[in-house]
Amino acid sequence: MTRVLVIEDDADFRGLVVRVLTDAGYDVTEESGGRTGLAAARAGDPEVILLDLSMPDVDGLQVLDALRRDAPLPAIIVLSAHHLESDVVRALGRGADDYITKPFSPADLLARVASAARRGEALMARRQPALIEWGPLTIDLERHHVTRDGVPVELTKSEFDLLAALLDAPNQVLTRRQLLDRTRGAEWTGDEHSVDIHMSRLRRKLGDGDTGPGIIETVRGVGFRLALPQEPTAPAPTRTGGST
Repeated sequence: MTRVLVIEDDADFRGLVVRVLTDAGYDVTEESGGRTGLAAARAGDPEVILLDLSMPDVDGLQVLDALRRDAPLPAIIVLSAHHLESDVVRALGRGADDYITKPFSPADLLARVASAARRGEALMARRQPALIEWGPLTIDLERHHVTRDGVPVELTKSEFDLLAALLDAPNQVLTRRQLLDRTRGAEWTGDEHSVDIHMSRLRRKLGDGDTGPGIIETVRGVGFRLALPQEPTAPAPTRTGGST
């Protein structure tokens, strides 16, 4: 069954949407707020998300931004009482796949969800393998597994998320705030310098500081980036025999 997450603060409306989807055979999870909805999306791997934009705790567009920083999937359908074209354009421009204005019919809802699920399946089929090689590292994004020169590297979730964020922006310098947005979400308001603590541990575990070039570079006063993998140096040609 297609997994659908409904993020909607209106309990009556949410119950109606959940009932329509469940009766149609979807595997439905529901959340009443932006923070819990974002956490459920990251933990439950839904294929389609129905996202209300007007929630009391976190603005729906912030949730949309955070979801799209995580991955191109899942398909996201915005539910909104706002009918202005500018509202639709803004939501679609920030990564929503579809926009439904309230009220809407059950038939319209089911047609939109089915269409979004099909697009998600097509995108999944085209998605590149989640195994990345970067210099001495091999990173399995699906299994959250890292090895260096074939030796497993044990990372915490925070350390792995930082590495994945850097891999997602090759050759780019990411500030502490950008790294936090990508790993914790735009709504997170803690100390930005917590990045330095996790980054220090990550670099130590990856072997930075040992012999050879480091994997993560510090760009002083700006942030961090992945160092380009070093190309192997070709040996100098060996001369044999006498002069010609």
